[in-house]
Amino acid sequence: MTDTTTTRAGSGGLARALLGRWPMVLGLAFAAFNLATDDPGSVSGPLMPLVLATTAYIVVAVLVRPRWSWPVLGVLVVAVIVARLASASQAVELVVLTAIVVGSIIIGAVRGTFSRPGLYRWQPFAAVVFMAVGLAALWLSPEAGRVLIAAGLIGHALWDFAHWRRHAVVSRSVSEWCGALDITLGIGILLIP
Repeated sequence: MTDTTTTRAGSGGLARALLGRWPMVLGLAFAAFNLATDDPGSVSGPLMPLVLATTAYIVVAVLVRPRWSWPVLGVLVVAVIVARLASASQAVELVVLTAIVVGSIIIGAVRGTFSRPGLYRWQPFAAVVFMAVGLAALWLSPEAGRVLIAAGLIGHALWDFAHWRRHAVVSRSVSEWCGALDITLGIGILLIP
């Protein structure tokens, strides 16, 4: 086999490997975009991925439909984009997403969703912790708030990994995407001044 043939075969294998890990590649791309467009003097940029991920997980958990993970995430992202296009403040976005989280926890508790085995029982606690971390960051200085959000994102990446490993609650592709986004963004916030 010539070097050219080996190179083509190697690049084809790499392309197939990347296609097989498309959620991770997409998560890394979103993280890179967030870091490239981030304002280091603000908590707004890194806050929204943490809040959106938290909201999506609890909604999908209450629906008990892992295959709806991408549509739920898509609807939430579109809602935030529409709110921004309508010139709504970030406070409005956060109030709406917090209301969705609280409403989901109430509905899930009434329906008995959180008495299901495995990670379902931990969903309301995780949602409260991650939302609290995100919202608490708003009360701190931008520097301290960003560190808290970074810690929340890294913690959420561990949460993503638990879901990915167990094939639980959300689709495996969403947990892989979210994990790559969260860990990269969290570490990037800490390392990039």
